[in-house]
Amino acid sequence: MLASARSILIVKLGAVGDCIHTLIPLRALRLAFPQARIGWLVEGKSKEVVIGHEDLDLVHVWNRKQASRDFFAGHPLRAWSEIRRVINEMRAAEYEVAIDFQNLFKSGFFAWQSGAPTRIGFSRLREGNFLFTNRRVPAGNAVGHMVERYLKLLERLGISDDNPPPAKPIFIPEEKKTVVDEYWHKHVGTKKIVALNPAASHSFKLWSPERYAAVADRLAHDHGAQSMIIWGPGEERLAHNILDQMRTPGLLAPPTTIKELAYLLSRCAMYVGNDTGPMHLAAAMGIAVVGLFGPTEERRVGPWTARARAVTPPEPFSKKRRMDAITVEQVVQAAGELLEG
Repeated sequence: MLASARSILIVKLGAVGDCIHTLIPLRALRLAFPQARIGWLVEGKSKEVVIGHEDLDLVHVWNRKQASRDFFAGHPLRAWSEIRRVINEMRAAEYEVAIDFQNLFKSGFFAWQSGAPTRIGFSRLREGNFLFTNRRVPAGNAVGHMVERYLKLLERLGISDDNPPPAKPIFIPEEKKTVVDEYWHKHVGTKKIVALNPAASHSFKLWSPERYAAVADRLAHDHGAQSMIIWGPGEERLAHNILDQMRTPGLLAPPTTIKELAYLLSRCAMYVGNDTGPMHLAAAMGIAVVGLFGPTEERRVGPWTARARAVTPPEPFSKKRRMDAITVEQVVQAAGELLEG
């Protein structure tokens, strides 16, 4: 029955990077089930990663942030109404199989409520997720990459995790490209651009602005590359801080949506930055990536591409490993190897 599934739901709700990693199992699913109807349940913050993707037939968006605001504002029925909307939408698709890549209570709940009779998930007892799945897979090597762990879930469908296929690119509408193309024509022209991303969602992932400025100056001097500082909501001041400390001319990226940022990155020669969603976005768009890793483990969450270098402090991995132990010279060397390779 599983080997002939006609409709499959992917449940991966969360962060941009996690969703990008799940595009590889999606490609494997589409190759194994070319005629199946494949859908994806995602939270609003990451919906642009999957909307319009050529390997998907349906995308179900849960507006979790709005539902949470409604709940804590004293409107629990309004929050529940959003959950019911998503459940009804999924059930209307009549999925035969749901695959929970998230392994959380909320993802397991939605997989169960989708109505799919077969629900595949990990056997780890996390947040009671096991209560909602009925086909469980060991998580595998605890130090393996997350993509490799996600691929393990497909074994229940008869799909081998050997030689996983590359993911299809993120879909970018022409109007999103136009925004970036106009900026590029006005400010960039034919320059070799390195995208620097100094921001992160957690302070323990941050590297100092003055070191980013020093890297930008070295890349300009050694490789003739101009640095463009990319930024998101609330991060513009940090971007200006780096530009003010640079001795060579730099660029401030325009404000972008996820799809616009993906296209902007595709036009760059390289990404240099912290372990964040834009790092994985850069890898997905096929450019060279230099990722900086302190208390997050590069073997588990590093960019899924051969054109990448993970720069780490000299000591073995631990959650106490500090970003400030990474030197400017390490980053410049890694970037130079990729730029000249």
